[in-house]
Amino acid sequence: MNQFEVNQIRSKLRRLDLDDQFIELYIDKLMRNKEPFVTASKVIDRWEKNDSGQFVLQALACGLIAALAGAWFAVVR
Repeated sequence: MNQFEVNQIRSKLRRLDLDDQFIELYIDKLMRNKEPFVTASKVIDRWEKNDSGQFVLQALACGLIAALAGAWFAVVR
């Protein structure tokens, strides 16, 4: 990989909020293994950053469903 490709890999890893030390170790590993840019890029693209907003929405939806079910059981009983 040339320096431009290494910088692109580094940028993708930083967007995932990874530690700088991890990023440097990972890039060193890629260079030692002579990993092509395309392969490394595809692997990194598969890594997902956790979307905390989505998690909060799921928790709120579950809470709402539980509240409605509880109210329904209270009325039925």
